[in-house]
Amino acid sequence: AYRKADLVVSVTDGFVPHIRARRAKGPIAVIKNGVDLSRFASDPAAADAFRAEHGLTGKFVASYVGTHGMAHGLQAVIAAAERLRGRDDIALLMVGGGAERETIKTIRDAKGLTNIVMLDQLPKAAMPAVWGASDAALVLLKRVDTFKTVIPSKMFEAMALGVPMILGVEGEAKALMEEGSAGIAITPEDDAELAAAILRLADDRALGRRIGASAQAFVRAQFDREKLAHAYLAEFEALRR
Repeated sequence: AYRKADLVVSVTDGFVPHIRARRAKGPIAVIKNGVDLSRFASDPAAADAFRAEHGLTGKFVASYVGTHGMAHGLQAVIAAAERLRGRDDIALLMVGGGAERETIKTIRDAKGLTNIVMLDQLPKAAMPAVWGASDAALVLLKRVDTFKTVIPSKMFEAMALGVPMILGVEGEAKALMEEGSAGIAITPEDDAELAAAILRLADDRALGRRIGASAQAFVRAQFDREKLAHAYLAEFEALRR
């Protein structure tokens, strides 16, 4: 398929060497994922309603949204919550399903960690309210070389809502976040660094606002899905020349 295609489009720069090794000639374009800014727009009323519904009003909310799987190293969230259990003003929100969800929930309950709120998987339409109710977005994967070439799509959603990231992913995702000054990088699976980053943002709300504004400007400039669609179209048009 790589060899016979007129064009191959990669969603990260890190995938290109793998593709080129199987496609000696012919164009390879890189068009990263992005976000539909018409859907991921600020709605303070919806965010406030979400906070009220789940007992999060008045708290600093650090949210992990997505698959609770073996690849994500979410034991670090449990350990970070233990470190933060003395801060009643901080809540960790976990939204989603996956192979590790019930294990995480069991550990949470056994440890009596009331600062972790766990919700089942929610529809895509609910995501703007979830991110809007969040003060930090936890983007986490295990420390594995394979993940240095991936860019989690939730990064773009969080940036669109101006939510600063705490990123536990190395490689291309980290480079992208740093380019946009969109968050704080931590060592993957390091619960001490995770807790420290949450505390830093909770205790310096002005820092969070500055990071969020930078993230929002960055995603609008480079990862607006409308602009990415035009980039795809330009690649298609180039094939006709």
